[in-house]
Amino acid sequence: MAELDAEDRYQMRKLQMEIDKKGLEVQKAQQELDRFLLEMERKHNLLDQEEPIDPKTAKIKESSPARNGKGRPEALLTAELEEAAA
Repeated sequence: MAELDAEDRYQMRKLQMEIDKKGLEVQKAQQELDRFLLEMERKHNLLDQEEPIDPKTAKIKESSPARNGKGRPEALLTAELEEAAA
């Protein structure tokens, strides 16, 4: 394989630095999303739930009611069907 000349090495290093920069931008965006979700959870008093907001759909997850052996609520069945389909 032929050696890279100075211009090719420069272009490769430049592209690698651009890739690294984009990776950092992705991390920053994820952190901003996490911060936003935390603020929404606080604002809507959802912090005591395990995972109250689904970041992909922005739906607020309902906390499952206590079971007493007398059947299953319709909302719980719907949530389970959605999870099974995903």
